[in-house]
Amino acid sequence: MAERVLERIRANGPLSSADFERESGPTKDWFGMPENAVRAVLEAYTVTGVIGLARRDGNLRYYDLLERLLPAELLAHEVPEREQLRRKLLSRYRAHGLLGPGGAGGTFARIANPPERNELRKELIELGALVPVDVEGVRGKRLVLAEELALLQASPEPAPSVAFIAPFDSLLWDTGLLASLFDFDYVWEGFFPPATRRWGYYVLPILFADRLVGRIEPRIDRDQARLEVLDVWWEDGFAPRRADGFVDAMRDALRAYLRFAGADRLEWAAHLTTEKRHFLARP
Repeated sequence: MAERVLERIRANGPLSSADFERESGPTKDWFGMPENAVRAVLEAYTVTGVIGLARRDGNLRYYDLLERLLPAELLAHEVPEREQLRRKLLSRYRAHGLLGPGGAGGTFARIANPPERNELRKELIELGALVPVDVEGVRGKRLVLAEELALLQASPEPAPSVAFIAPFDSLLWDTGLLASLFDFDYVWEGFFPPATRRWGYYVLPILFADRLVGRIEPRIDRDQARLEVLDVWWEDGFAPRRADGFVDAMRDALRAYLRFAGADRLEWAAHLTTEKRHFLARP
């Protein structure tokens, strides 16, 4: 089956899993559902560098042969495996900004084994790419990129904007750091049985300037071109109307989410009358 998938891409150009008949075969648990074996093949070919992402069409990913996506001189450039692993490890520290030596959760999954990762991390510190730092109120050393030390020494004033943080955003990788640095208890409950959820299935932390001030549960109804807000929870001590600039920033964030969803109207759950009145937003 893998050979057939690759041959069709070679002959026809960029294809997605939707261009193939769904096939059974050795599958794995994919976010709680059986995975289409064709999709597994496409993912495997991507990880091994045979194909790459050509484009996206909504949630569909279209793949093509890597040699048709990247310049020949780039593909011909060989990087020693040790350097590849260092770059991968450094990329995780760059993505988060303040990871500890052991990372968080599956941060370093598939980047060598733990003893080798320890050696790679030491090399990055010796090379000056990573710098150990202490953070007040946080246990243990943290590692930051050398070029970002200036941000710690003279941090800019955070913009008074609002962002809804997706569950797999790098900011949320280290839940222990969120608790100690932001005093924010975060667990994504998407994999939990509904009866055990404290918040909901797809609940997004609300970031305002440099604070995590609450959570929102949006639901996109693409068929009806609408965005529903199922619930909103505010952190203890946070009063939206009293926070300077928050109301306008929240409206901007909701308008941005409407555009992201391709929706033309926003609907609020019946019990969210106060939020609806404060944050009424249109595209």
